[in-house]
Order: sequence, then C-alpha cells, then structure tokens
Amino acid sequence: MAGVFSKQFFSSSANGIYYGLPISITGSGTFPSAPNFGTQIHTIASGSTEIDEVWLYATNVATTPRGLAVQFGYTGSTYEIIQTIPSRSGLTLIIPGLSVGKTGSASDERTIAAYVNGTSYTGDVTVTGFINRISGST
Repeated sequence: MAGVFSKQFFSSSANGIYYGLPISITGSGTFPSAPNFGTQIHTIASGSTEIDEVWLYATNVATTPRGLAVQFGYTGSTYEIIQTIPSRSGLTLIIPGLSVGKTGSASDERTIAAYVNGTSYTGDVTVTGFINRISGST
C-alpha cells in the first residue's frame, strides 16, 4: 500500500498566529548528551502507521560558529546529531529527510529537540524546516 504524504510544520512552530516561523534555540548544554532536553522542535507522530520525514535547517546570526545538537528521544540521549553552524550563516541543512516513526508511548520519547553547545549562547541559532508525514506506511 502506498503512503499518503502531507507536508506539515514542526509542532513547536505553531505559535497560534504564524505557522512555520523559525524556532529560537534557547537551550544550551555540553556535548554530547546534555542531561536535559534542549528547545523542543517537534513531537513525532504517535500513530503506528505514520512516519515523519524530518527536514531541518539552522541559521546562526552570531559572529562565531556555534555547535548545535539535535536530540531524538529521551533526555540525556545518545541519539544526537551534532553539527557546527557557521557564523552569520544562511540556512544550513542539518537533517536531510531522516525518517522517524513512533518510538514510544510517552511524549518525551517522541520529542525532537536541540541545544547549542555551551552555557550562554542562547538566541543566536534558529531552526526551521518541515515534516513530510507519511500515513499508511508500515
């Protein structure tokens, strides 16, 4: 059976007025595996036959490069993708269509979050992108 695709905003970009706005990464921590979630970006679909294909881009307005960790699932997770975002950069591709499905029943098990490496680098990095939700997949 072929899946049905629907393009969606990240669940955390829905501020009630404008959908799809960049999400400011205000969480910070130390690589790897910060003990807490960073800034929440998206909650993965909870249906057993749904897959979210994640496309994530980051921008850094600071004058120095920033390290960005994208977390998948649990706090302190080793499931992190780490990339340096160049200074004064435009959109840098971070997640190129990674497919993720239901990973657990609790909402934190289905969370995608991000943090900036360090202790005081909040607000310099924003993320944007979209989800291709594929329904009817197995």
